[in-house]
Amino acid sequence: MEEKCEKNNNGLTRGKAGSCCGSLSERSREVLLGIIEGYFGTANPVGSKFIAENYNLNLSSASIRNIMASLEEEGYIYQPHFSAGRVPTAKGYKFYIESLMKAEKITKEQKENIKKKFNAENRNLSIILNQASISLSDLSHYAGVVLAPDTSGACLLHIEFIRIKTNNILAIIVFKNGITENKSFYIAKDIKQNELIRYSNKLNFIIENKKCDLDGLKEIITEEMHSDKENFYTILNNTIFYSPDGAGGNYDNCLYVGPEGGLLEEPEFSNNEQIKFLIKTISDKKTIIKLLGHTKNSKTKQFFIGSDTEWSEISGLSLITAPYFSENNMLKGSIGIIGPLRMNYSHVISIIDFMAEFLGEII
Repeated sequence: MEEKCEKNNNGLTRGKAGSCCGSLSERSREVLLGIIEGYFGTANPVGSKFIAENYNLNLSSASIRNIMASLEEEGYIYQPHFSAGRVPTAKGYKFYIESLMKAEKITKEQKENIKKKFNAENRNLSIILNQASISLSDLSHYAGVVLAPDTSGACLLHIEFIRIKTNNILAIIVFKNGITENKSFYIAKDIKQNELIRYSNKLNFIIENKKCDLDGLKEIITEEMHSDKENFYTILNNTIFYSPDGAGGNYDNCLYVGPEGGLLEEPEFSNNEQIKFLIKTISDKKTIIKLLGHTKNSKTKQFFIGSDTEWSEISGLSLITAPYFSENNMLKGSIGIIGPLRMNYSHVISIIDFMAEFLGEII
């Protein structure tokens, strides 16, 4: 039977009774909230004594322990080792996000500070997306990530190829909305500038007469390649036939990662093994791109909480994501913030909401 869901005041999907989030009594919710908030603040397992002293629940420590035992049995919390307090599980964090979390908004001053970092005159897509990843990191103190939009369906205005040096070419693609995309790439056989101009002119003649996007241009060019197919295809393979979502190994061109220094200061990354895993996950890019790809075509933000049973590729990490859309949905991408399981979800979600909307306005 299909599950029915409703939205909470944070704009996230909340399952009704019997869904993956389950149904908890008011007392159980209060104790779970205390455990999660206590763990947010201390990074240490939370016991019944902490709940009794810091939350006015009118419950004895014994009653709180009974509720904690029930929450543990239902999979919302766990005990990391004997005689320790409790720590939230992925299920517990999800319930918190969907049902317990209070919505937070970033301030008007913070919004203005972000906007000042973007030069309104600069329409270069790479610069815009890189600055977005930096802003996400700066605001959250975790690691911001931005997946470049798929430009294949955006209407073209102009394409130019420039020989930077031997075997190195710069492609400048200009779209009708004014956004530009620069792609620098290397080729096995050197091609002179006069030949590149000929290729640029050929493509621009088609663009002007056919009023096409990259997909349309690709279809036309595939049919027209003849005597200079080898050289021409080498160029096109790095521009028109290039995949923005990492297919073919083009990960460096589609994912922008902001500074990770703030994330490394979290107590979860206090030993070398944890640091190595974090750096490997972010540097490898494939997993992050895959998860951001899940979000790109959705209409709402999503959260991926790494655990042994779900999203184990990011074990010990959380990734909050949201799609962004340009005017008329010509460009679609996604953004995210990577943090520990114990991240400040309310603050992160407010940042994600603002940045997704802002990116849609400026690209």
